[in-house]
Amino acid sequence: MIYKTLRVSPLSVFTPEEIEWKGLAFGYLPEVDDYVVVHVVKLEPDPADPSDPDAPDPREFNPNTVAIGVYSQNTSSWKTIFQDDVPLYALCSEKSVFVNGTAFWVAQDFDEQFVMYFDTKKEILREILVPDYFGILDRQFDNPVIHPFGQSIAYFVEDDESHHLDIWLLKEDVINEFSWEKKLSVSLSENIRADVLGIRNNGEPILTKSNDLISYDLDTYEPYVFVNSCDCLTPDFSYQPFAITPFVETLLWRDK
Repeated sequence: MIYKTLRVSPLSVFTPEEIEWKGLAFGYLPEVDDYVVVHVVKLEPDPADPSDPDAPDPREFNPNTVAIGVYSQNTSSWKTIFQDDVPLYALCSEKSVFVNGTAFWVAQDFDEQFVMYFDTKKEILREILVPDYFGILDRQFDNPVIHPFGQSIAYFVEDDESHHLDIWLLKEDVINEFSWEKKLSVSLSENIRADVLGIRNNGEPILTKSNDLISYDLDTYEPYVFVNSCDCLTPDFSYQPFAITPFVETLLWRDK
């Protein structure tokens, strides 16, 4: 395997005891033909003393301070930004989406759930409340479902009890403010699992019915099978028959 080692993030000076939450995102900026890494760290308001005497003391910062490191592939360097108005107390670090120069994560503030986003062009961190109350459920936070959708993201609200699925799109208006627009709302057919595995290039969600992959037409709201039986894709019945991961362009031939 060939890989590129980045310069150490300037936020690595903070110890686990000093960090309340952290997240990473990676994406491409076509306007400047550059790949970037975004590293966000929320500092504990009252951490233990850092073991490194030269490390900055997070207690000097506002309790709502978030440190943001942005790495540029073109310059092979990091830039550090601090923002003091981020009260969110938890971040789902397992899932991030990078679209149109903006990194997205799912975050939480007590009983409310948000999509937190960092605009690499404006270098500002913001959050928007998720579009449905189901988003505050623990399951939705532990395994949030956000996917790229064109030049924005789609947020999926799943309800196993009522067997219902909603798809919301994050829309940006002329003054660069975000809002949610419902794209799809369906009661799932029998034997269709509410878990959204991914999203197709045309924006349709990918779900399962038995071992078939199915999707929902965004115009008619009707389900249809597009991959019959995935049993042949797994070497052993004890394995899950499939996993779906969005394609991310490699940096392997970046300099060729």
